[in-house]
Amino acid sequence: MSSRKNKNNNNMMGISFVDLSGQTEDTSNMPVGVSNRFENEDFKEMTRKRLASHGASVPASKDDTSKESLSSIQETTAKTDKILTDIAGSTGTYKVLPLSCLKNTKDDWNKFTPISNQKKVLMADSIYRNGLQQPLVVRSLDKEGKQFEILAGNTRKNIYEVLHEITGDDKYLSIECKVYGYKELTDDQAREIASDTNYVQRANLTGSDKSFAVHTKLTILKKRGEKQILDKAAEQMGMKRTTAFYWNKMANLIPPFFTMYDNGAITQKVASRIASWTQEVQEELYSESDNITDEVIMGIPAKTPSNKVMDIFHELITKNQEEQAESLRIGSIKSLTENKDGYTIHLSGKAPEASQLVIMYIPDKKATAFKNKYKDYILDSPEDSE
Repeated sequence: MSSRKNKNNNNMMGISFVDLSGQTEDTSNMPVGVSNRFENEDFKEMTRKRLASHGASVPASKDDTSKESLSSIQETTAKTDKILTDIAGSTGTYKVLPLSCLKNTKDDWNKFTPISNQKKVLMADSIYRNGLQQPLVVRSLDKEGKQFEILAGNTRKNIYEVLHEITGDDKYLSIECKVYGYKELTDDQAREIASDTNYVQRANLTGSDKSFAVHTKLTILKKRGEKQILDKAAEQMGMKRTTAFYWNKMANLIPPFFTMYDNGAITQKVASRIASWTQEVQEELYSESDNITDEVIMGIPAKTPSNKVMDIFHELITKNQEEQAESLRIGSIKSLTENKDGYTIHLSGKAPEASQLVIMYIPDKKATAFKNKYKDYILDSPEDSE
Protein backbone atom coordinates (compact mmCIF):
# COMPACT_ATOMS: atom_id res chain seq x y z
CA MET A 1 0.00 0.00 0.00
CA SER A 2 1.30 3.47 -0.83
CA SER A 3 2.57 5.64 2.01
CA ARG A 4 2.24 8.84 -0.02
CA LYS A 5 -0.64 10.21 2.07
CA ASN A 6 1.34 9.99 5.31
CA LYS A 7 4.55 11.62 4.16
CA ASN A 8 4.20 14.92 5.94
CA ASN A 9 3.39 13.33 9.32
CA ASN A 10 6.98 12.24 9.93
CA ASN A 11 9.27 14.28 12.14
CA MET A 12 11.93 16.05 10.08
CA MET A 13 15.63 16.57 10.80
CA GLY A 14 16.07 19.74 8.81
CA ILE A 15 17.51 18.00 5.75
CA SER A 16 16.24 19.35 2.44
CA PHE A 17 16.01 17.09 -0.57
CA VAL A 18 15.91 20.06 -2.92
CA ASP A 19 19.61 19.80 -3.80
CA LEU A 20 20.13 16.14 -3.01
CA SER A 21 17.91 14.03 -5.23
CA GLY A 22 18.05 12.87 -8.80
CA GLN A 23 21.64 11.69 -9.30
CA THR A 24 22.25 9.10 -11.97
CA GLU A 25 24.90 6.63 -12.93
CA ASP A 26 24.79 3.94 -15.60
CA THR A 27 24.47 0.44 -14.19
CA SER A 28 23.61 -1.32 -17.43
CA ASN A 29 26.71 -3.50 -17.21
CA MET A 30 26.02 -4.59 -13.63
CA PRO A 31 23.51 -6.97 -12.01
CA VAL A 32 20.17 -5.18 -11.65
CA GLY A 33 19.74 -3.69 -8.20
CA VAL A 34 23.46 -3.24 -7.52
CA SER A 35 25.04 0.20 -7.88
CA ASN A 36 28.74 0.65 -8.53
CA ARG A 37 28.50 4.02 -6.81
CA PHE A 38 28.04 2.30 -3.48
CA GLU A 39 31.08 0.12 -3.95
CA ASN A 40 32.75 3.25 -2.64
CA GLU A 41 33.75 2.11 0.84
CA ASP A 42 34.24 5.70 1.98
CA PHE A 43 30.57 6.44 1.41
CA LYS A 44 29.43 3.27 3.14
CA GLU A 45 31.63 3.98 6.13
CA MET A 46 30.46 7.61 6.29
CA THR A 47 26.84 6.42 6.27
CA ARG A 48 27.45 3.81 8.97
CA LYS A 49 29.07 6.43 11.21
CA ARG A 50 26.26 8.91 10.58
CA LEU A 51 23.54 6.43 11.52
CA ALA A 52 25.46 5.16 14.53
CA SER A 53 26.18 8.66 15.86
CA HIS A 54 22.45 9.35 16.38
CA GLY A 55 21.34 5.91 17.47
CA ALA A 56 17.88 4.73 16.54
CA SER A 57 15.90 7.60 18.02
CA VAL A 58 14.15 10.25 15.98
CA PRO A 59 13.89 13.86 17.28
CA ALA A 60 10.45 14.47 18.73
CA SER A 61 10.18 18.18 18.01
CA LYS A 62 10.44 20.24 14.86
CA ASP A 63 12.74 23.24 14.95
CA ASP A 64 12.82 26.12 12.48
CA THR A 65 15.29 24.29 10.26
CA SER A 66 13.05 21.23 9.98
CA LYS A 67 10.07 23.44 9.12
CA GLU A 68 12.15 25.07 6.40
CA SER A 69 13.16 21.61 5.16
CA LEU A 70 9.54 20.43 5.11
CA SER A 71 8.55 23.57 3.21
CA SER A 72 11.33 22.97 0.67
CA ILE A 73 10.26 19.36 0.18
CA GLN A 74 6.62 20.36 -0.30
CA GLU A 75 7.61 23.05 -2.79
CA THR A 76 9.82 20.66 -4.77
CA THR A 77 7.13 17.97 -4.71
CA ALA A 78 4.59 20.47 -6.06
CA LYS A 79 6.96 21.46 -8.87
CA THR A 80 7.62 17.81 -9.69
CA ASP A 81 3.90 17.01 -9.76
CA LYS A 82 3.30 19.96 -12.10
CA ILE A 83 6.03 18.73 -14.45
CA LEU A 84 4.50 15.26 -14.55
CA THR A 85 1.02 16.66 -15.17
CA ASP A 86 2.20 19.07 -17.88
CA ILE A 87 4.10 16.33 -19.71
CA ALA A 88 1.98 13.22 -19.11
CA GLY A 89 -1.40 14.47 -17.92
CA SER A 90 -3.15 12.48 -15.19
CA THR A 91 -1.64 9.14 -16.19
CA GLY A 92 0.50 7.01 -13.89
CA THR A 93 -0.17 5.32 -10.55
CA TYR A 94 1.69 4.96 -7.25
CA LYS A 95 3.10 1.53 -6.46
CA VAL A 96 5.78 -0.05 -4.29
CA LEU A 97 8.28 -1.86 -6.51
CA PRO A 98 11.24 -4.13 -5.70
CA LEU A 99 14.65 -2.56 -6.34
CA SER A 100 15.61 -5.59 -8.39
CA CYS A 101 13.28 -4.55 -11.21
CA LEU A 102 14.55 -0.96 -11.48
CA LYS A 103 17.13 0.16 -14.04
CA ASN A 104 18.93 3.50 -13.90
CA THR A 105 18.22 6.29 -16.37
CA LYS A 106 20.07 6.19 -19.69
CA ASP A 107 23.42 8.00 -19.55
CA ASP A 108 22.63 10.37 -22.39
CA TRP A 109 19.34 11.36 -20.76
CA ASN A 110 20.92 12.39 -17.51
CA LYS A 111 24.27 14.16 -17.49
CA PHE A 112 23.79 16.01 -14.22
CA THR A 113 26.75 16.45 -11.90
CA PRO A 114 27.31 13.59 -9.41
CA ILE A 115 26.10 14.25 -5.88
CA SER A 116 28.85 14.41 -3.27
CA ASN A 117 29.27 11.68 -0.64
CA GLN A 118 28.51 14.24 2.07
CA LYS A 119 25.09 15.05 0.59
CA LYS A 120 24.30 11.40 -0.05
CA VAL A 121 25.08 10.62 3.59
CA LEU A 122 22.63 13.32 4.73
CA MET A 123 20.02 11.89 2.39
CA ALA A 124 20.58 8.37 3.66
CA ASP A 125 20.32 9.53 7.26
CA SER A 126 17.07 11.40 6.61
CA ILE A 127 15.50 8.49 4.70
CA TYR A 128 16.55 6.12 7.49
CA ARG A 129 14.90 8.26 10.19
CA ASN A 130 11.96 9.85 8.37
CA GLY A 131 11.17 7.57 5.47
CA LEU A 132 11.11 8.39 1.77
CA GLN A 133 9.67 11.86 1.20
CA GLN A 134 9.58 11.83 -2.61
CA PRO A 135 8.66 8.71 -4.62
CA LEU A 136 10.71 7.71 -7.63
CA VAL A 137 9.31 8.25 -11.12
CA VAL A 138 9.60 5.19 -13.39
CA ARG A 139 8.19 3.77 -16.62
CA SER A 140 7.57 0.13 -17.51
CA LEU A 141 9.91 -1.38 -20.10
CA ASP A 142 7.70 -4.39 -20.87
CA LYS A 143 4.03 -5.38 -20.99
CA GLU A 144 4.44 -7.76 -18.07
CA GLY A 145 5.78 -5.03 -15.80
CA LYS A 146 8.95 -6.90 -14.89
CA GLN A 147 11.47 -4.15 -15.68
CA PHE A 148 11.18 -0.42 -15.06
CA GLU A 149 13.38 2.51 -16.05
CA ILE A 150 13.97 5.23 -13.46
CA LEU A 151 13.21 8.72 -14.75
CA ALA A 152 13.73 10.47 -11.41
CA GLY A 153 15.31 9.10 -8.26
CA ASN A 154 18.45 7.11 -9.12
CA THR A 155 20.19 8.30 -5.96
CA ARG A 156 17.23 7.42 -3.75
CA LYS A 157 17.17 3.91 -5.18
CA ASN A 158 20.90 3.55 -4.62
CA ILE A 159 20.58 4.79 -1.04
CA TYR A 160 17.96 2.11 -0.37
CA GLU A 161 20.52 -0.44 -1.58
CA VAL A 162 23.20 0.73 0.82
CA LEU A 163 20.73 1.06 3.72
CA HIS A 164 19.72 -2.56 3.19
CA GLU A 165 23.37 -3.57 3.18
CA ILE A 166 24.08 -1.65 6.41
CA THR A 167 20.90 -2.43 8.37
CA GLY A 168 19.86 -5.78 6.92
CA ASP A 169 16.25 -4.50 6.96
CA ASP A 170 14.29 -5.99 4.05
CA LYS A 171 12.03 -2.94 3.88
CA TYR A 172 14.81 -1.33 1.85
CA LEU A 173 14.44 -3.96 -0.87
CA SER A 174 11.40 -2.12 -2.29
CA ILE A 175 10.56 1.54 -2.82
CA GLU A 176 7.54 3.70 -3.64
CA CYS A 177 7.31 4.89 -7.24
CA LYS A 178 5.10 6.93 -9.55
CA VAL A 179 4.69 4.31 -12.28
CA TYR A 180 3.87 4.91 -15.94
CA GLY A 181 2.70 1.82 -17.81
CA TYR A 182 4.27 0.24 -20.85
CA LYS A 183 4.27 2.78 -23.73
CA GLU A 184 2.17 5.15 -21.63
CA LEU A 185 4.96 7.66 -22.27
CA THR A 186 6.81 8.33 -25.50
CA ASP A 187 10.60 8.38 -25.34
CA ASP A 188 10.53 12.17 -25.66
CA GLN A 189 8.12 12.48 -22.73
CA ALA A 190 10.26 10.15 -20.63
CA ARG A 191 13.42 12.08 -21.46
CA GLU A 192 11.73 15.39 -20.71
CA ILE A 193 10.60 14.09 -17.31
CA ALA A 194 14.13 12.84 -16.53
CA SER A 195 15.65 16.24 -17.32
CA ASP A 196 12.98 18.54 -15.89
CA THR A 197 12.62 16.71 -12.57
CA ASN A 198 16.37 16.85 -11.99
CA TYR A 199 16.29 20.55 -12.82
CA VAL A 200 13.68 21.40 -10.18
CA GLN A 201 14.89 18.96 -7.51
CA ARG A 202 18.40 20.41 -7.28
CA ALA A 203 19.10 23.74 -5.59
CA ASN A 204 22.80 23.89 -6.47
CA LEU A 205 22.88 23.31 -10.20
CA THR A 206 26.23 23.68 -11.92
CA GLY A 207 26.68 25.44 -15.24
CA SER A 208 26.81 22.12 -17.07
CA ASP A 209 23.59 21.01 -15.31
CA LYS A 210 21.69 24.10 -16.43
CA SER A 211 23.10 23.93 -19.94
CA PHE A 212 22.14 20.26 -20.31
CA ALA A 213 18.62 20.88 -18.99
CA VAL A 214 17.96 23.85 -21.30
CA HIS A 215 19.46 22.11 -24.33
CA THR A 216 17.34 19.01 -23.68
CA LYS A 217 14.19 21.11 -23.33
CA LEU A 218 14.84 22.97 -26.60
CA THR A 219 15.68 19.76 -28.46
CA ILE A 220 12.40 18.16 -27.40
CA LEU A 221 10.31 21.28 -28.16
CA LYS A 222 11.89 21.56 -31.60
CA LYS A 223 11.31 17.87 -32.35
CA ARG A 224 7.70 18.31 -31.26
CA GLY A 225 7.27 21.07 -33.85
CA GLU A 226 6.63 23.83 -31.32
CA LYS A 227 6.98 27.49 -32.33
CA GLN A 228 9.05 30.11 -30.47
CA ILE A 229 10.79 27.34 -28.57
CA LEU A 230 13.31 29.64 -26.88
CA ASP A 231 10.52 31.71 -25.33
CA LYS A 232 8.64 28.59 -24.23
CA ALA A 233 11.74 26.96 -22.74
CA ALA A 234 12.62 30.13 -20.83
CA GLU A 235 9.08 30.43 -19.45
CA GLN A 236 8.86 26.78 -18.42
CA MET A 237 12.27 26.87 -16.75
CA GLY A 238 11.84 30.20 -15.00
CA MET A 239 14.55 32.23 -16.72
CA LYS A 240 14.97 35.06 -19.21
CA ARG A 241 15.04 34.33 -22.92
CA THR A 242 18.62 35.58 -23.28
CA THR A 243 19.71 33.38 -20.38
CA ALA A 244 18.17 30.32 -22.03
CA PHE A 245 19.91 31.29 -25.27
CA TYR A 246 23.33 31.36 -23.58
CA TRP A 247 22.74 28.09 -21.68
CA ASN A 248 21.81 26.35 -24.91
CA LYS A 249 24.95 27.59 -26.68
CA MET A 250 27.07 26.40 -23.76
CA ALA A 251 25.97 22.80 -24.34
CA ASN A 252 29.00 22.46 -26.65
CA LEU A 253 31.44 23.66 -23.98
CA ILE A 254 34.18 21.28 -22.83
CA PRO A 255 34.11 20.38 -19.08
CA PRO A 256 37.21 22.42 -18.03
CA PHE A 257 35.54 25.64 -19.18
CA PHE A 258 32.37 24.73 -17.26
CA THR A 259 34.59 24.46 -14.19
CA MET A 260 36.07 27.90 -14.92
CA TYR A 261 32.53 29.28 -15.25
CA ASP A 262 31.36 27.68 -11.99
CA ASN A 263 34.43 29.11 -10.23
CA GLY A 264 33.73 32.61 -11.57
CA ALA A 265 36.84 32.70 -13.78
CA ILE A 266 34.81 33.44 -16.95
CA THR A 267 31.40 34.99 -17.56
CA GLN A 268 28.44 33.33 -19.25
CA LYS A 269 28.93 35.45 -22.37
CA VAL A 270 32.56 34.40 -22.63
CA ALA A 271 31.65 30.75 -22.02
CA SER A 272 29.00 30.82 -24.74
CA ARG A 273 31.44 32.47 -27.18
CA ILE A 274 34.05 29.78 -26.51
CA ALA A 275 31.34 27.14 -27.05
CA SER A 276 30.89 28.50 -30.60
CA TRP A 277 34.14 26.83 -31.62
CA THR A 278 35.12 23.20 -32.05
CA GLN A 279 36.21 21.14 -29.07
CA GLU A 280 39.72 20.94 -30.54
CA VAL A 281 39.96 24.74 -30.56
CA GLN A 282 38.52 24.88 -27.04
CA GLU A 283 41.19 22.48 -25.81
CA GLU A 284 43.89 24.69 -27.35
CA LEU A 285 42.37 27.75 -25.70
CA TYR A 286 42.19 26.00 -22.35
CA SER A 287 45.89 25.13 -22.56
CA GLU A 288 46.45 28.92 -22.48
CA SER A 289 43.65 29.69 -20.04
CA ASP A 290 45.90 32.01 -18.00
CA ASN A 291 45.74 34.48 -20.90
CA ILE A 292 41.95 34.34 -21.28
CA THR A 293 40.13 37.57 -20.51
CA ASP A 294 36.66 38.83 -21.41
CA GLU A 295 38.18 41.41 -23.76
CA VAL A 296 40.31 38.89 -25.64
CA ILE A 297 37.60 36.24 -26.10
CA MET A 298 34.85 38.71 -27.01
CA GLY A 299 37.29 40.24 -29.52
CA ILE A 300 37.16 37.01 -31.53
CA PRO A 301 33.97 36.86 -33.66
CA ALA A 302 31.79 33.83 -32.87
CA LYS A 303 31.78 32.73 -36.52
CA THR A 304 35.57 32.82 -36.88
CA PRO A 305 36.77 29.70 -38.76
CA SER A 306 38.35 27.13 -36.46
CA ASN A 307 41.76 27.42 -38.10
CA LYS A 308 41.84 31.19 -37.47
CA VAL A 309 40.70 31.36 -33.83
CA MET A 310 44.10 30.76 -32.21
CA ASP A 311 45.85 33.22 -34.55
CA ILE A 312 43.43 35.99 -33.59
CA PHE A 313 43.67 34.93 -29.93
CA HIS A 314 47.46 35.37 -29.96
CA GLU A 315 47.23 38.68 -31.84
CA LEU A 316 44.84 40.06 -29.24
CA ILE A 317 47.00 38.82 -26.37
CA THR A 318 50.07 40.55 -27.86
CA LYS A 319 48.11 43.75 -28.42
CA ASN A 320 46.79 43.73 -24.85
CA GLN A 321 50.23 43.09 -23.43
CA GLU A 322 51.68 45.99 -25.42
CA GLU A 323 48.86 48.29 -24.32
CA GLN A 324 49.31 47.23 -20.73
CA ALA A 325 53.06 47.83 -20.89
CA GLU A 326 52.45 51.25 -22.42
CA SER A 327 49.98 52.14 -19.69
CA LEU A 328 52.61 51.31 -17.07
CA ARG A 329 55.23 53.59 -18.60
CA ILE A 330 55.46 56.86 -16.71
CA GLY A 331 57.38 58.58 -19.46
CA SER A 332 60.88 60.07 -19.54
CA ILE A 333 62.82 63.32 -19.60
CA LYS A 334 62.77 64.28 -23.27
CA SER A 335 65.31 67.06 -22.86
CA LEU A 336 67.24 68.78 -20.11
CA THR A 337 68.68 72.19 -21.05
CA GLU A 338 70.88 74.17 -18.68
CA ASN A 339 70.26 77.90 -18.64
CA LYS A 340 72.08 80.72 -16.87
CA ASP A 341 69.52 80.79 -14.12
CA GLY A 342 68.49 77.09 -14.02
CA TYR A 343 67.16 74.27 -16.21
CA THR A 344 64.45 73.78 -18.79
CA ILE A 345 62.97 70.28 -18.63
CA HIS A 346 60.65 68.67 -21.19
CA LEU A 347 58.83 65.51 -19.97
CA SER A 348 56.92 62.81 -21.87
CA GLY A 349 54.23 60.43 -20.63
CA LYS A 350 51.79 60.91 -17.78
CA ALA A 351 52.09 60.66 -14.04
CA PRO A 352 50.95 57.49 -12.23
CA GLU A 353 47.71 57.73 -10.25
CA ALA A 354 47.92 59.20 -6.75
CA SER A 355 51.41 60.66 -7.28
CA GLN A 356 53.14 64.05 -7.40
CA LEU A 357 55.99 65.38 -9.53
CA VAL A 358 59.06 66.15 -7.41
CA ILE A 359 62.42 67.37 -8.75
CA MET A 360 65.24 66.87 -6.29
CA TYR A 361 68.96 66.44 -5.88
CA ILE A 362 70.22 63.31 -4.15
CA PRO A 363 73.70 62.91 -2.64
CA ASP A 364 75.87 60.51 -4.66
CA LYS A 365 76.21 58.15 -1.70
CA LYS A 366 72.43 57.73 -1.43
CA ALA A 367 71.51 57.83 -5.13
CA THR A 368 71.87 54.12 -5.82
CA ALA A 369 69.72 53.04 -2.85
CA PHE A 370 67.11 55.69 -3.69
CA LYS A 371 66.88 54.58 -7.33
CA ASN A 372 66.49 50.94 -6.32
CA LYS A 373 63.66 51.78 -3.96
CA TYR A 374 61.74 54.13 -6.27
CA LYS A 375 62.79 52.84 -9.69
CA ASP A 376 59.18 52.44 -10.87
CA TYR A 377 58.58 56.16 -10.33
CA ILE A 378 61.83 57.73 -11.56
CA LEU A 379 61.83 59.41 -14.98
CA ASP A 380 64.78 58.42 -17.13
CA SER A 381 67.18 61.13 -18.16
CA PRO A 382 67.95 61.60 -21.88
CA GLU A 383 71.20 59.63 -21.46
CA ASP A 384 69.49 56.74 -19.63
CA SER A 385 66.69 56.44 -22.18
CA GLU A 386 69.03 56.16 -25.19
